[in-house]
Amino acid sequence: MVEHRKGLNRALFWLYSGHGRLPSIFRWSMLVFDIVTISVFLVHPLVSWHDGVEAATGIWLWVDIFIATVITLDFLARFYIERHKWRFFTRWSNIADLVVVATLLLPIFLQNLVFLRVLRVVRLLRAFEYLHREHGVSTWLHRNGFIISKVVNLAVFIFLVTALVFVTQIDHNPDIRNYLDALYFTIGTLTTVGLGDITLPDTLGRIITIGIMVLGVTLFLQLIRAIAVGDKMRRPCPDCRLQLHDRDAAHCKRCGADLFADDEHSDAIPHG
Repeated sequence: MVEHRKGLNRALFWLYSGHGRLPSIFRWSMLVFDIVTISVFLVHPLVSWHDGVEAATGIWLWVDIFIATVITLDFLARFYIERHKWRFFTRWSNIADLVVVATLLLPIFLQNLVFLRVLRVVRLLRAFEYLHREHGVSTWLHRNGFIISKVVNLAVFIFLVTALVFVTQIDHNPDIRNYLDALYFTIGTLTTVGLGDITLPDTLGRIITIGIMVLGVTLFLQLIRAIAVGDKMRRPCPDCRLQLHDRDAAHCKRCGADLFADDEHSDAIPHG
């Protein structure tokens, strides 16, 4: 609780989880930063990856250092106000922040790791959590969170696989000349409507193609299922762990357990 915190810990907790004008401005500022950051992450490979080379110099170097600094400070602040430190590293979004910082800094020193930069798209997870803190917006997210999570998963999968296609094919596949070619192939294969103008000819390429189609179809089916579920509340039953219930449900439709029993014992922990 805020009243049990003191000094800097109390102030930071208020900014991340409190109510009022300043906390709202702070969280919206972080959300804007995330949106700009994700845009930079998506545009950067398209304009800087050519013939397998991406220079970590010039303005991009300073942009990377600035973004890494902000994300690191944000990460340390959230870790500082976390009561149960071990829980902090059980959340995928926090692990994603570590991955993002690593992909920003490691390629500066090791050019053969530049392909890691595309992993920055996992920053989508952090933007998703910041929106959950805002009243009104969080209500909409709560209603549509199941669908949005599947869309985010699909987007992350597309960009990760595109990076894999790029780094494994750029040196010996004349059809893959830049990151956009790799993205074009990934989308075509993922939707199983590939035109055949770009193919991955070797054994590794065929394995990647099969993996894209199998995993891609799975993610598409999950997205369709999320849409078909409709207006359901994602609230795990404390007893049988059934995930989805009607929004006006107070008890689990499978076992009858109280869905909100755990709330009486929970402590407010900031998740973003």
